[in-house]
Amino acid sequence: MLNNRTAIKQDEQQIIELWDRSVTATHDFLLQEDKQAMRGEIPSFLPFVDVQLWHDEDKLVGFSGRKENSLEMLFIEPKYMGQGYGTAILQELVLNHGVTLLDVNEQNAAAKKFYFKNGFRIYSHSKLDGQNRPYPILHLSNQSISQ
Repeated sequence: MLNNRTAIKQDEQQIIELWDRSVTATHDFLLQEDKQAMRGEIPSFLPFVDVQLWHDEDKLVGFSGRKENSLEMLFIEPKYMGQGYGTAILQELVLNHGVTLLDVNEQNAAAKKFYFKNGFRIYSHSKLDGQNRPYPILHLSNQSISQ
């Protein structure tokens, strides 16, 4: 049974460590120095998004960060990937929290496949990520967006 709660400041280290494990498992295209820089930036992003910790009974399976209708982050503990948790979390966020937009690294084939399978489609593309690093970003929506 999946449940969630809002993250608090004391959860920050746990969030960073889960992020690190998840990114290590899924973002093999990142340069190590960029990954380290991103890890250090996480605390500055957290106050600006609704961060939810997602549990199955007593085990933390992932976390999400949402700002209005945009999913800013969704990371799953690697040992729980492929077990339906990501889909359950995403569906909860779409159906009950109005998520219609998200960004995904173009180089992250598994994440692209996951979001496409869940009804998201590309509406725009950026050559750089949000911090102007050379990681192309696909901007996705689960609604029709006219260009």
